[in-house]
Amino acid sequence: MTQTLDAPGATLSYEVRGTGPVLVMIGHPMPSGGFDALAAQFPDRTVVLHDPRGTGESTMADPTQAPDPEVLADDLSRVIAAVTSEPVDVFGSSGGGITALVLASRHPGRVRTVVAHEPPLTGYLPDAAAVREQLAGVAATYREQGLIPAMGAFMVVAGFTPPAPSPDAAPPAPPSEADQRSMTRMVLGIETVPTHRVDAAALPTERVRVGVGAWSGEALTGRTSRAVAAELGVPLEVFPGGHGGFHPDQGGDPVAFAAVLRSLL
Repeated sequence: MTQTLDAPGATLSYEVRGTGPVLVMIGHPMPSGGFDALAAQFPDRTVVLHDPRGTGESTMADPTQAPDPEVLADDLSRVIAAVTSEPVDVFGSSGGGITALVLASRHPGRVRTVVAHEPPLTGYLPDAAAVREQLAGVAATYREQGLIPAMGAFMVVAGFTPPAPSPDAAPPAPPSEADQRSMTRMVLGIETVPTHRVDAAALPTERVRVGVGAWSGEALTGRTSRAVAAELGVPLEVFPGGHGGFHPDQGGDPVAFAAVLRSLL
């Protein structure tokens, strides 16, 4: 059941599936459809999926405005309030992990347990200044060359190396309009979202976990996950796979991933 609600400068789309204790899944810039396989592993839950503003079916009055983690967290709080008045479990992945952490610090009464999977908070790294320069380079590439070159530059910074295509493979399909919107949201926020600092003093750390992929190693999000958990003083939990460990199209195993997630809720 897909529904919408109004927020300042945006119309937010969200979907409610099933019955049982509420489990919210959130990404950024990935919209809600990326969680379909994982959500299917929780038939005993009311699963709430939300398209962050500017992605999927959620619209913005000004789509050129850079993403702000505090605005995204406030949006998610509105979605939760529309579904239930009780605290909920929240699973956030990638930029959605940042949203989940900020939600917990700004709206602690909304959350019961928060699991932030591979939040790319680069400001907690020992080489944060150097990474900030690299992210600025991605933003410059976007301004000067456009979206696809900027995504290529981002993949290098992130340490995500796609497998080499076989010689007889067909050329990849161009990204869909929805994918382009999501990628645009990411590059517009490349200098604001990863450099955000969570209000650690307001964070209910006893209810927060940070997840890292078993394969992530020295990829940027593997490094940030370990640094964020250490800085915030919360447990670091190892999940199967890499950054997309729950996503079948990214080599993930949603069944194995869900088993670890369920153990933390």
